[in-house]
Amino acid sequence: MITISTHEGKRIEIVLESELRQPVDMGEHVRAYCHIHGSDHQRSLSINKATGWGRCFNATCEATVLVVEWNRPLAKRLLHWHYQGLTAAARPSYQPRSLESMDRPRMIQPMLLPSPKAIPQWQQDELQALRLLDKPMRRALACSQRAQTYLRERGIPLKTALETGVGYLPSLLLKNPEMREHRRILRRWTERILFPLNSPDGKGYIGRSLWRWQSGINEATHKALLERPGSPKRWIKTYPAGWFGADFAQLAPTIILVEGAFDRLTFLAAGFQTTEIVALVGTAMPIDWLPAQVKRVVLALDGDDGGREASKRLTDQLTRAGLHVQVCPSLQDTWGKDWNERWQRLGRRSIASALEAFAEARSA
Repeated sequence: MITISTHEGKRIEIVLESELRQPVDMGEHVRAYCHIHGSDHQRSLSINKATGWGRCFNATCEATVLVVEWNRPLAKRLLHWHYQGLTAAARPSYQPRSLESMDRPRMIQPMLLPSPKAIPQWQQDELQALRLLDKPMRRALACSQRAQTYLRERGIPLKTALETGVGYLPSLLLKNPEMREHRRILRRWTERILFPLNSPDGKGYIGRSLWRWQSGINEATHKALLERPGSPKRWIKTYPAGWFGADFAQLAPTIILVEGAFDRLTFLAAGFQTTEIVALVGTAMPIDWLPAQVKRVVLALDGDDGGREASKRLTDQLTRAGLHVQVCPSLQDTWGKDWNERWQRLGRRSIASALEAFAEARSA
């Protein structure tokens, strides 16, 4: 067991699975006798199997733990950060066993951990077909006046979209003879602008429907059309999905997290670097995806209730993982709840608060 402290002074116990005392599978959680305060009366240590995070519910202990084998990327990050922060004299002359074995394949414990989720064959076929069409979809975006008009009316330069791998899947593309075997699989992806997503499981996609969109229709009106019965879904994702951003290894030490794909394009259009902006394409965030070089995070989520609640939740998760967190002030005026909507109305003035938060985070 290794004890580390975050920047905010919170203690985290990094433990090995072998250190758990008489663990019992309770479904989503594992309960064990707490080896930290030495309890032998009840299994007060509860650990989430999906994340590796656990807590002792004994009032005299209340320890926060992370099981190494159940969340190797995050454990490696925390230990790397911990040992970097020690002075040369305080550093041990050995590497702890838990750190040595971080890059080894994850071992599944039959009793404690569930088997990896099986991906349905149709989702595997769909993702493979989209990956094969990656370059043709980018060329289609470069040639489609309709898709380009849509981007232009959202304030996104075509060059910015193309440089980030954005594509477009017109129905005509699937009518080519060589696309015959993919027509049925990709039917629901036609007439969509597609954004490439990155995840530890590989590349995925998210697609925004242009069904019945016409020049001059704003987002609220188009959303209402897509919410009618029988209409295609506004957004769809592959499995695996991921984040819309640069490769993980290329991310900058300070990054801004936004919700939507068009929000990321907005910040890039305003002059930010591709390595500085990541779109979660939602509000959920596996913290262990962040590479070790990321030290500071600015949360610039939407200004609605969902965005504010997600900011509080992610602030706690990121802080526990040892990162410095800067929260961009909520957007609570009449100019729009997300960055792209405000960008269309205010131009560069719309991101002033994000620029300030980013500068403060970088100087922290």
